[in-house]
Amino acid sequence: MFNAINKNLEGDNNSISSLFFHWSAILKDGSQINQFNKDGIETRFKSVKDNFDNLAFFNLTNNKGILFTVDLINGSIGYNSSVLPHVESKENKKNIRLIFFRRHTVKIGTVDLKEKLHTITYHLGIQWTKKNDINRNIILQINQNGDFIINAK
Repeated sequence: MFNAINKNLEGDNNSISSLFFHWSAILKDGSQINQFNKDGIETRFKSVKDNFDNLAFFNLTNNKGILFTVDLINGSIGYNSSVLPHVESKENKKNIRLIFFRRHTVKIGTVDLKEKLHTITYHLGIQWTKKNDINRNIILQINQNGDFIINAK
């Protein structure tokens, strides 16, 4: 059966092949889970979710050398070799959790049903519980070039 979604998936601009950043996870025992193995086969993010209790660091990097690191032990977020000052907090954090997802925006032509524009925004951050069981979070909204906006609640 033909529909716009099937038509888009047949094209060369499949969203999976257009990723600008790739993730890697480092567990407390030092082992690592990479988004892509040496053969280029993608590892499902579920393998990271299954290890959330043992997750120490989560990295997001691109081929231009930009590196974002979430430290789930201390509750900080790094950009390249620095800890982001707005994210570093002396506040006592407990129950630190990873936030990570991608948002794809695709514009499809109305006549030919082909992809005209495809952008990916990466959302990376932490959520934690502070005194009185209040949840807080800090999320970076990262564009394809590595520019980011910090959102804190």
